Amino acid sequence: MIRVFKFGGALLSSAENLKHMAGLVDEFKCQPLVVVVSAIGKTTNALESLLKTALTKQDSLAEEYFRLKSFHLNLIRSLKLENGDQLMTEIEELFRELWDALNRSYEDFYFAYDQIVSFGERFSGRVVTRLLEEKELVVQELDAASVIVTDDNYTNATVDWAKTIEQVEKEVLPVLRDQKVVVTHGFVAGNGQGFRTTLGREGSDFTAAVLAGILHADETIIWKDVPGLMNADPHLFPDAVKLEKISYHEAVELAFYGAKVLHPKTIQPLQKKHIALQIRSFFQPFEKPTIISEEGDDDRVGKIIVKKDQVLLSISSRTLDFIAEKHLHKIFRSFSKNKVHVNIMQHSAVSFSVAFDYDEKKLQGILNDLREEFYLKYNTQLELYTFRHYPPEQIQAMTEGKSVYLEQKSRITVQLLLK
Repeated sequence: MIRVFKFGGALLSSAENLKHMAGLVDEFKCQPLVVVVSAIGKTTNALESLLKTALTKQDSLAEEYFRLKSFHLNLIRSLKLENGDQLMTEIEELFRELWDALNRSYEDFYFAYDQIVSFGERFSGRVVTRLLEEKELVVQELDAASVIVTDDNYTNATVDWAKTIEQVEKEVLPVLRDQKVVVTHGFVAGNGQGFRTTLGREGSDFTAAVLAGILHADETIIWKDVPGLMNADPHLFPDAVKLEKISYHEAVELAFYGAKVLHPKTIQPLQKKHIALQIRSFFQPFEKPTIISEEGDDDRVGKIIVKKDQVLLSISSRTLDFIAEKHLHKIFRSFSKNKVHVNIMQHSAVSFSVAFDYDEKKLQGILNDLREEFYLKYNTQLELYTFRHYPPEQIQAMTEGKSVYLEQKSRITVQLLLK
């Protein structure tokens, strides 16, 4: 019985949590187990900031670098490991590699991003491996860059399934047969040419699903700091409830619309192999999880997804031409070039409106691409609300007092762009 566990960064951000994680792994050590880890705490954000600081040649680079390094070294000290000195040396070496990488010249920002930000999972993989060894587990850390093979679409790479299957069978299966626990990095992959790629922000869930699908895992668990998959963000909606059982289809819809608990690509590799996905509480591991499988009570509970910090970009022809295929081709080519994911779109005769997550660099890239041919107008600081299986009167009550910038409705889904 093969199991795949995925632990997010928030669950690894303290010595207490790390030891709790090690205890969970220890409970399942007698069966083949793959542990997928994210970067610790807010490390990914810190590495993004480091990259920006390095590329703009700001004087604060060394200060930011040592702050992140100190965070990891202090965390290791707080674990009080017998092999702590060895782990400190290994982390110091990884940070030396990071410093060298930060001081290189890069022509492509997205390439640079993947080489720098992927260090976060490399740090956490090493810490988790040494901690599990301290529990007297037989563990082997595998570099995800040599296991998950992708194209070179940096920051949002596409898995090469044939090569990845080959690598999993070559690298992962022999370790599991030797009754070792495999530790590997979520989010991180490789292009087969020696360079790291990444699978999209929050892509560790997808890593776990890819491995579970190829390994025909009997159980796949994503451990979270919430009781399971909720019908709304409990930080925004205190009356949010746990979804006990939902279908693959509903989970894909929720992930696509922006549910934070799941990466949008997570479900497909599992659905193909009919593998149920469990969303289980890290702090209450024996509580009933959310089960995502073939069948679910999808319409029993309404769901709300809120995406903050949205941009609404309205594009219209300077000559009052219809916004037709040739215009849309140019518009979407710019979105693709600037790696923008569209959250909602609306098309009329002479205008086209889209909303997407605010990112100043990406927004300016699109404006530069399109301003010569189109009139462009945009609004920022908007929120996109997606309601599924909700009665109209409840939607109206929850959005009362807000201005509606864009609205779309289908039989079971209502999307409102609000301010």
